[in-house]
Amino acid sequence: MKSLSSTLKDQALLWRHLPKVNSHLVVGLTLALVTLPQAVAFSVTLAGVPPHFGIYAAIWGVLFCALLNPSRVFHGGPNTAMSATIGVVLLPVAPPFGAEYMGYALTLGLMAGLIQLQFFLIRPLGRMLDLISEPVINGLICGIGLFLIFKSLTTFGGLPLNTEVDWPLWIAWHSFLAVLEIGNLHAIEVGLITLVTCAVVQQLDRLRNWAILFGITAGTLYSQYLNAGRGLQSTLIEQIGNLSSIGFISPSLPLFNQEAMPDIISIVPGAVTLALLGLFQTVAAMRRMSRKAGGFTDSRKAIFSDAVSNCLLPFLSSLPTCASFNRMWLVHKLGIHSRITIASSALWLLLLVLFLADAIAVIPMPAMAAVIVLLGANMINWEDIKPHLKNRREAVVFMASFLSVLFLDLFGAVLVGSVLAIAYSKWEQAHPNISLRGNVLKIRGNIYYGSLPVIESTYHSAIERVGSVILDFSECYYIDEEGIRWLAAAKAGQKVAFADRRRSQTRRVLERRTTSDKNRASGKRRGKPDRRQRSEF
Repeated sequence: MKSLSSTLKDQALLWRHLPKVNSHLVVGLTLALVTLPQAVAFSVTLAGVPPHFGIYAAIWGVLFCALLNPSRVFHGGPNTAMSATIGVVLLPVAPPFGAEYMGYALTLGLMAGLIQLQFFLIRPLGRMLDLISEPVINGLICGIGLFLIFKSLTTFGGLPLNTEVDWPLWIAWHSFLAVLEIGNLHAIEVGLITLVTCAVVQQLDRLRNWAILFGITAGTLYSQYLNAGRGLQSTLIEQIGNLSSIGFISPSLPLFNQEAMPDIISIVPGAVTLALLGLFQTVAAMRRMSRKAGGFTDSRKAIFSDAVSNCLLPFLSSLPTCASFNRMWLVHKLGIHSRITIASSALWLLLLVLFLADAIAVIPMPAMAAVIVLLGANMINWEDIKPHLKNRREAVVFMASFLSVLFLDLFGAVLVGSVLAIAYSKWEQAHPNISLRGNVLKIRGNIYYGSLPVIESTYHSAIERVGSVILDFSECYYIDEEGIRWLAAAKAGQKVAFADRRRSQTRRVLERRTTSDKNRASGKRRGKPDRRQRSEF
């Protein structure tokens, strides 16, 4: 009977945990269905490589990150900005979709992974990523979102990919005019139906997370209807194509030979851009989503998982990976924070590709472009922008970061963002809050070589006005050697006195009072002299 009762208890525990397992699998399936069209669109529309590159990134990249990253909400995989960077960097080097182009794409991803590994091994480099402020990140994200919309216009209109290398706004304008003048009306109809369906479903709370799937389904059904009635030769709607060649794994080798070295050297700045863009987004997404989930994950661990993944993925015919804002937000909204869920999404995607390749092959490319347009629009979030516009300094940093994406190339935009992040941090530190009340000059902030010019200017103005001042630095966070020398020189000039750090109470008096209160509470040392070693402030 005892063994029977224990067996019944074990079965009860098993059934109790089944709903949790089912919820993990359902959320994993949802993520797989959302990731699949994104992976294909990022590969073909943005990076200029076959769709299996993005699919393998959504499988192996997600699995690697789930194993290496301890965060429960981290979701990696193919990324919009990184995929667009590959297309922009490699367009001058080789024609898209060719064998040489794919070899360079793998080489670019491997170099980016090696660069990211340096940010993990050299601790100060990785620490610099924590200096990137939200105005810089949100400016880059909004700029990239707008660029993705421009980049998808030609595919949305059924035209060949825009092979322009530069990024000025006039290229986007000419792409828009080309779609209006010579665009394929059938392709535009498919793209519009996909876009409208996604936008409508997003308004429904219960179906919001399935909006992309509904949009892709509607666009595909309408495309099949047009092709059945008029023929593919008449509609000329480009489709993804056969994915039956995708298997469990596809080994590959990056392109490294003597003939390719000049081109490889020319794409080194692109590799730096790719590495920094991935790290920027990973660190920012980890910071934001960990706070929403009520936890904390060290950014160095996120850097390590990205670097190792991107060093391995080029040997698996895959795009590079980094954190995905929209998929991490989806995980958070679904309320399941688990690495098991993230890993199951990759396994679900592998099963979908292996057994439903024929159904995926008929998805029209204008529908993929519509998904990119939707994702680009979602990256421009007014709720994230509005707080930065309330502060003049943050507004300047945000606008500079945003405009740099639109008027420079991605490498220039990343450099501008990095400089802005460091400059913004140093500017805040170099401008402490200084107030003068009567003859008391209070400093809130740091006293160091960068802030001393501001402090000295206010200090000498106060001396000229009141003759002598009391310098209160009780709320200073940090004083370097130069700051100590300046305080000593000011003290030697006999025009300044230092305020007590304990609100008109010396440290010794405060220590005595605290100790006497403890002794009074414990009943010890009543009436006995204090024999503690005295310390002067």
